[in-house]
Amino acid sequence: MRRLSRNLVLGAVFGGLALAAATGWAKGGYGMHGDPTRMVAQMADKLDLSDEQQAAIEAILTETRGQSAADHARLQALRQQLRSQRAGFDAAEAQRLADEIGQITSRMVFQAASSQAQIYQLLDEEQQEELDEFMEDHQPRRDRWHKHAHKDAN
Repeated sequence: MRRLSRNLVLGAVFGGLALAAATGWAKGGYGMHGDPTRMVAQMADKLDLSDEQQAAIEAILTETRGQSAADHARLQALRQQLRSQRAGFDAAEAQRLADEIGQITSRMVFQAASSQAQIYQLLDEEQQEELDEFMEDHQPRRDRWHKHAHKDAN
């Protein structure tokens, strides 16, 4: 039972970090709703993180959240500009806006992947194995969630 709880928290933290960047930000959501301190506390409890690991992970999550804030705000503005074109569509302007959305989304996905890799490197071998096992076991669930998220966006 403890392993199941640990896996659920790991999935929420790491899955949220990666998937929110890839889908949530692209759709208009904001993937780092969670407080970095709370996220680290959950990881610490389930992975038995050292104080040093906790501090380093919290710093990574806080930095990623800070870097993403301006991008998130810009995405919201760009989406609003696209919505405002319903009455008078300008193909060139819509393409420009879409291209900028793509660039920002790409940057945010990269930031999330980079943060996830940095966090992974902070874990010891046993912690990495637990995370790898969890991610492999829950891939079908993430696939279903991803499919559902895209279905709702249409």
